[in-house]
Amino acid sequence: MEVTRREFIKAGAGGTALTLAFNVGGGMLLLTPEEARAKGIAIKHLSRRQTTALERLAETMVPGSVAAGVAHFIDHQLGVDPDDCMLIAKYFPVPQPFTAWYQRGLAAVDGFAASKLNKKFAALSADQLHQLVGEMGRPGTKVGDFDLSLFYLCLRSDAVDVVYGTPKGFEKLDVPYMAHIMPPEDWNG
Repeated sequence: MEVTRREFIKAGAGGTALTLAFNVGGGMLLLTPEEARAKGIAIKHLSRRQTTALERLAETMVPGSVAAGVAHFIDHQLGVDPDDCMLIAKYFPVPQPFTAWYQRGLAAVDGFAASKLNKKFAALSADQLHQLVGEMGRPGTKVGDFDLSLFYLCLRSDAVDVVYGTPKGFEKLDVPYMAHIMPPEDWNG
């Protein structure tokens, strides 16, 4: 089932600009990443271990991103045409497919943790995780030929989009949401 642009916009008019079409049981559901997470929609492009690492990193970078559904947002976007996706990676020199790049980034984080803190990423304490994330964000940080600082920038930007890129997120910041794409309330007719 294909979701029309009109259906997509009508769903988004209810308060979110991040309503996505999730394929569930042969049907299509329009859900926010937060709703997809709450419903337990399966992650398709990352392993459970990768998803856990991604969520742990994102939550350290942008508190609230796990509850907002950062893993579901990224996973959904990894499944769309790279030219149509909303991942910030598409605006940087990131090779496609983005799935392989995100997977490689998560592996590089594990390698970075081992080289910097002599521990596997999964074994890091909260303080060590904050330290590692701080070091990842320094321009030019690399693991081999992989630009970890670019991975940091992209993942952090994706997490910010999920947490603050909606009317609900703007409310948290006490900033008026003035999107030019929201239809009038009576647009249903």
